[in-house]
Amino acid sequence: MFSITAEVRDKMIGHAQGEVPNEACGLFAGSKDTDSVETFFPMHNAAESHLIYQLDPKEFIEVEKTADQLGIQILGVMHSHTASRAYPSETDVRDANQFDPFGLWYYIIVSLKNEEPVIRAFRIHETSINEVEIEIT
Repeated sequence: MFSITAEVRDKMIGHAQGEVPNEACGLFAGSKDTDSVETFFPMHNAAESHLIYQLDPKEFIEVEKTADQLGIQILGVMHSHTASRAYPSETDVRDANQFDPFGLWYYIIVSLKNEEPVIRAFRIHETSINEVEIEIT
C-alpha cells in the first residue's frame, strides 16, 4: 500500500497553491520497503510555466544527497496541474518515460482545477498509466 503522511500531503498542496500560476514540483522520499512517504522536498520549477514542470538538476542532486543523509530513498515526483484534472498529460507520460524508463517511481499530481485540491498517485511505464491508491497516515 502506498502511503503518505497527512503532513506531507498538506505540504504538497501548500506548495502547489504557493506556486500558482505556475505548476509546482518536488520530490518525495521515504521507505521503498513499505512504499511510505515520509518527506517532501519542494523544488523550483525550472520551466517557470503553468503548462509544464522541470526539475532543476542541481537542486535534484542536493535533494538526493539530503535523502541519503536521512537514510531514506527518493520514491517519486510530485507536480501540480493548475487548470486540469489530476491525471498525467501526454507530456507527463513522455517525461516520465525519459526520466524513469523502468516505471519504478510514483508520480503524484495535485490538481488545483477546482476549489478543493485533488491529489492522486500513479505509476507510469511506457504508455501504461496505473493509478495507485494513496493511504493517508
